[in-house]
Amino acid sequence: MSQIEQKSFLDLAEIILAEVKKPLSAREIVAIAMSRGWLKTSGQTPWQTMKSKLAMDVLNNGESSRFQRAFQGLFTLRDSESAEYIAARFKKNKMDEDIAVIRASDLHLLIPQPGYFHYGVNRGKLNSIAFSMSRGVAEEDFTVIQLVSVFLVHYRGKFLTHMRSARLPESRLHGEYSIMLGGHVAIEDFAQLTLDLFEEDSLSDCSYILRELSEELVIQSVPNVLPCGYIYDDVREVSKQHLGLVYLVDLQKEKYEIGERGFLMNSKFETPIQIEARLEQFENWSVTLLHNLDQMLKK
Repeated sequence: MSQIEQKSFLDLAEIILAEVKKPLSAREIVAIAMSRGWLKTSGQTPWQTMKSKLAMDVLNNGESSRFQRAFQGLFTLRDSESAEYIAARFKKNKMDEDIAVIRASDLHLLIPQPGYFHYGVNRGKLNSIAFSMSRGVAEEDFTVIQLVSVFLVHYRGKFLTHMRSARLPESRLHGEYSIMLGGHVAIEDFAQLTLDLFEEDSLSDCSYILRELSEELVIQSVPNVLPCGYIYDDVREVSKQHLGLVYLVDLQKEKYEIGERGFLMNSKFETPIQIEARLEQFENWSVTLLHNLDQMLKK
């Protein structure tokens, strides 16, 4: 028993999944471990930790991971008879992908006016008004607004900045600096995203969030991901066409690698004061978010 108690979250998951021989959710794995006295933790949401560690292990190790997804939210051992669930990734031509959009006339149902709004996403309302559209079509249709993820990567008072290169699809932002990572919300991810948004506390275990973040940033620890609200403005064409779902990504370690080399240039961690000193180099959403950092960093 003492040896079991000292095992890691992943080791406990392996023992339990091997015993039950069926897919389980992180909550179910933790419930079994705690009922047997194998897992003792002071954390209030150990299932979040379990789900985060399992998701990151599958994401980082691929076929060499001990685990695999059997379905959205369920895990099993890789050598089990369950088929592996693999969510769709980026298509070769990003303009061909189907993304989540809302009608511009419905924007007032989510936010009262342009700006940054630091409050919880109205998941039910967002789910009821969003629908699918080809990104290429949406780029030419100003009656719709495209949903995009906006990640602010934070480490001990500093934020990750970068310059957007000419290799990125959105040509209207080439050469501008940003404090944001992220991208369009693919329609196949939208259902999972809104499902995961119903979870309590951190979104660190949300499979969509982890995958979306990993496509741009490779990190060595499980981040703490917190939803921070919406951003929208109509001061320029590109921002008028997009509604940002903002997340604060709090890293435990400073070390990182850019996921898609050549897309994001000159990346580094900077303090808000350092960013302010060259604010004219940053695109408009970054400026707005920089002026609202105090709200995001409140615990």
